[in-house]
Amino acid sequence: MRIVIFTQCSWSLPSIQKLVQNDQVAGIVIPNKEVPDRKMIVEISKNLNIDVYSWDGKENQAILKWFEHTQADRGLSFGFSYKIPKEIFESFQFGVLNVHFGKLPKYAGAAPLFWAMKNGERFVTITYHEIDENWDAGRMVLEFDVPVFPGEPIGLLASRLATLSANEIEKALLQLELKTGEIIPANSKNESRPDQTDLLIDWKKQTADQVEFLVNAANPHYGGAITNFRGSEIRILEVSPADVNVTGIFSPGTIVYADATYGIFVLCSDYKYLRLNILQIEGTIITGTKLAALGVKPFEKFN
Repeated sequence: MRIVIFTQCSWSLPSIQKLVQNDQVAGIVIPNKEVPDRKMIVEISKNLNIDVYSWDGKENQAILKWFEHTQADRGLSFGFSYKIPKEIFESFQFGVLNVHFGKLPKYAGAAPLFWAMKNGERFVTITYHEIDENWDAGRMVLEFDVPVFPGEPIGLLASRLATLSANEIEKALLQLELKTGEIIPANSKNESRPDQTDLLIDWKKQTADQVEFLVNAANPHYGGAITNFRGSEIRILEVSPADVNVTGIFSPGTIVYADATYGIFVLCSDYKYLRLNILQIEGTIITGTKLAALGVKPFEKFN
């Protein structure tokens, strides 16, 4: 088994290391553009003595010749932003396997983990499938569910999924040869990457659970959930449910209690409370207790 890996994402590294141990990696394809993990993947590949091909997603003839040189019989796509065309995936004897952190076709698209977490899913599915002409579709090879821990942010969950997916990667790559399994249909409403609007907290409509789901889904990859306070944007990075014994008339988004010992507590639309643990304001990471010590008071409001 000789494998070419298409990747630009650090989540693929445990699988790469697993396959390198058995001398199965014939080369790595990375996008010919600046992406956050690109330099790290190139450096690791050099250290492992693996050939790296920088591809623009368009010039197919040159990369097809490179594939012949690698003598690879299958491909692995793991966190790769370019759509791999039919000419490319059919050049491999056994096709190309894609690893997707999300149930398909429900969570097809560029940011499945964000949307699953924002929606409060209790489990995330790791899906392995043979790609076809459509995005996140093709023949199912293997899938299994992983529980989401209460309060777990997307960064920690993704790290767990990366390790767990590596445990089954060789099995999934071998099963490419069988050409069995259901065909995953294309989803005509693939979710896009979240924009600023998707990251906004709506204190009047979102429950305490929904705010917490959004905060966890946005930390750290999307910089936290967004709200406004005293006319400035604030990013909330961590919250926790809280019981608060207060009296008074408050509307959702209002700070009901604040001090330098216990921190800041906010009322949500379902009249449950969240403690704001970690925030980012004006480029500074700050705790709720520190913010309270700097003068934040009850009855002030997030918008």
